[in-house]
Amino acid sequence: MTVSTEPSSSHHPPRPYWPVVIVVLLTLGIAAAAVWPRYFGPMARYQRGRDALISGDRVAVEHISESLIHTAGYEAHGWLLRGLLLMRSGKLQEATGCLGNAVEDESLAVEANYTAAQCFYRAGMYPQTVQAAQLALERDPDCLEARRWLASAYYDLGNLTHATVELARISAAAPDDPRPDRLLGLIAKDSEQFAKAIEYYRESLRRAPNQPEADAIRTEMAESHLKLGQFAEALAALRPCPRSAAVLTLEAECFNSTGDVEQSQARLRAALAVDPKYFPAKLMQGKVLLDEGKSDEAEKVLKEAVQLEPQNSQAHFQLSQALRRSEKITEADEELQKMQSIQAIHREFSDLHEDADARPGDVEVRYRIGDLAQKLGKPKLAILWYRAALSIDPNHAKSRAALQELSAAR
Repeated sequence: MTVSTEPSSSHHPPRPYWPVVIVVLLTLGIAAAAVWPRYFGPMARYQRGRDALISGDRVAVEHISESLIHTAGYEAHGWLLRGLLLMRSGKLQEATGCLGNAVEDESLAVEANYTAAQCFYRAGMYPQTVQAAQLALERDPDCLEARRWLASAYYDLGNLTHATVELARISAAAPDDPRPDRLLGLIAKDSEQFAKAIEYYRESLRRAPNQPEADAIRTEMAESHLKLGQFAEALAALRPCPRSAAVLTLEAECFNSTGDVEQSQARLRAALAVDPKYFPAKLMQGKVLLDEGKSDEAEKVLKEAVQLEPQNSQAHFQLSQALRRSEKITEADEELQKMQSIQAIHREFSDLHEDADARPGDVEVRYRIGDLAQKLGKPKLAILWYRAALSIDPNHAKSRAALQELSAAR
């Protein structure tokens, strides 16, 4: 039997596989090069840091911000993340330092500046708030966040003209937001522009009828209608409100002004049943008793009213009338003098508001308004003005001492 020495046609020599391996590796490398920046690059890390901020993962934010601060070209992203984290932790001064580094990147400058404005505002540093918000708006005039902080700072500085301008811009740019018109209404009401206040209040309620401050807005709107002699409109504004002492007293005033004495007195009794020490109701009760010729009863009620609000000029005036009718002339004259003294303080208080609006950097004007507010028995308002003074000059000794005294008393 002959055995063939020729190789079998069914067997072939091994072929080299390294070209295939190289192709596979190159393909994987190209894919990795494409995928790596998307999932592991600086911008991907930055986005994970933003997500961690939202979820409250402080450790992740700290780690990512630190890595970005040491990544060339992305330092500002790291500083912004760190600044946002510090702000949320209440470390406002440290946050503003980080945010100051973040403004170096033009793409982050707007957010860094309006976030710094928020930090300054929360720290009571209103002039710095204005500056930071304006820097953001220079780059992006449509930035509502910056404009909101700017309007708030202007309002707290007593610069109501500028605050009104900014609030009107916010209202126009955010037609579903009820807050700007609510504050515009309050500014107009405090300036005794009652018709304009009513317009703002109506717009705020149209945008959000069930907003948290809806009842307060309706009450303020009713007060404005009352000042204009629009009693039916005032009652209509109050109708949806809960039966508080304030609402019942305003209704009593409406009915009294239209001659419905029975309805007026019923509302007044209900108001005092809700709160026996509610000053406006007590004052009105004294006026009603005086009008009815019951001077002795009126004197007793009005003395209670004066004790509740010693700095109310109307209470002293009404008491002086009751005392005069009882032929207590000396006491009546004393009450009249007190009324005149309080009215003089009110006039100066009003005049200084115009000065504060015209001179946004004047510390002494703001201190004086705070001092007068304190004398008028308005401690919360006094605190706001003392803080406004300190936001301009943190070392203003008189404002700081007055603020400490009020805080201790409260």
